[in-house]
Amino acid sequence: MKKIALILSLIIVVLLARLLSSHGGLGELFSLQNQLSELETQLQQQERENAELSQQVQDLQSQNSAIETIARQTLGMIGQDEVFVEVIELKNPVAPSITSATTPSTSSEATSETD
Repeated sequence: MKKIALILSLIIVVLLARLLSSHGGLGELFSLQNQLSELETQLQQQERENAELSQQVQDLQSQNSAIETIARQTLGMIGQDEVFVEVIELKNPVAPSITSATTPSTSSEATSETD
């Protein structure tokens, strides 16, 4: 009877070691569960994106105004009776003065005199 108990306890120890080992054990199980949850999140994002794209395709197939909008936004096209007006924004609305243009050269001369 002692021999059977010893053999069973040895089998239990071996099975526990296998369960807790890195290859095929609990660590790998948790790692795979994390990967699965990340993949499910990515899948949900892709499904949302696919739904938006399929809605855009349906709009393009059913409405000419959607095609016109995309042509205007992406290709810069205009209609036959329309006029194209481009608004150019200036980065610096104040024109540079003559004194500010000569100031850097005089400041460099001043620094060379002090050296």
